[in-house]
Amino acid sequence: MGSSAKRKKEKAKDFQKAKLKVGKAKPKASNATDTSFRAKSIVLKQQSLSANAPTSTDLFSHQLSLLSSKTDSQRRDALASIINILASYKTVDASYLSRPAIDIITKARPLLIDASKAIRSSTLEVLKLLPIKEVERNIQAIQIYVHIGLTHMAADIRMSTLDVLDWLLKAAGDATVSCSGGWSGTIKRLSGVLGWQSEVTTGRGNVGVPVTQKGWTNVPRTKLEDTKLRARQISSLANLLETGLQSPDPETLTTLRQRQAALAFPLWNMHAQLMGNTPNPFVHLDLFAEAEATKDDDSVVIVDWLGRQNVLRSTHASGIIKGISDAKKEGGEIGRAARSVERVIKDHT
Repeated sequence: MGSSAKRKKEKAKDFQKAKLKVGKAKPKASNATDTSFRAKSIVLKQQSLSANAPTSTDLFSHQLSLLSSKTDSQRRDALASIINILASYKTVDASYLSRPAIDIITKARPLLIDASKAIRSSTLEVLKLLPIKEVERNIQAIQIYVHIGLTHMAADIRMSTLDVLDWLLKAAGDATVSCSGGWSGTIKRLSGVLGWQSEVTTGRGNVGVPVTQKGWTNVPRTKLEDTKLRARQISSLANLLETGLQSPDPETLTTLRQRQAALAFPLWNMHAQLMGNTPNPFVHLDLFAEAEATKDDDSVVIVDWLGRQNVLRSTHASGIIKGISDAKKEGGEIGRAARSVERVIKDHT
């Protein structure tokens, strides 16, 4: 028998099923491992039991890193762990935080527009547990994602973003409307999704004719969810206008200045020379901006209520007033919310 025939015969054995007789054990494979022996101990090389347990800072940093995970369950569990850690602090103070507040905000803010409603709610809860001073100091980092969420294509994300905006206006209202784009940018987005934008002149065309840009079209909503969302958007607009146009009480302001004058005697009008206690007090001066840089609504900083009032009158008032007139005719939740906006505008302009 030739070598090729022998080789074919050996290969054929691999595919032949062995015939077993009753009572006869199955033959062991050629590569079977003998496990019949017993050992008194197991020795692992390079194994040490002296390693220290991770610190609370390490655990917090690990949970913070999981916020950027691609898995929904990991992000949700990480947020739950961070909430438990922040809620366990006896005092809401920046010194108690395991990581700087800006690191927590930077990691958590993308989840404000997450596809999962539970994750969005947990992210807002994390922000609420941070010290208010830290939120005010880093308000612009949060405001960026608020602006994204206000014009998001998903209706439930737009609704969740309104919860964030309402909380910011309540907890850090002055910082929210005074940061870069906090006033003009937010009004532009809310009036845009409502179809209440004014016609504005954006420049001149090739033949020198002014080019006018109209606002978004206001498509009628018939679904109950759309009606609730639109009513919430109008209510949030009313809260924004109420916060931004609120003028200081004259008596309180006079008393405060008299008290400051008494403390600074014999100096006069010392309050006008002091550095502001808000984050970036000189940002509105554009000291480091390029000379020919053009400003849009997202970069304008308006720190006083008079300036915000002037911007509202010159840019947004006409479109909002027309939108209020149309919304009041619809009645219901939308009509009540529109009347609240109308009341704020009449009281403060």
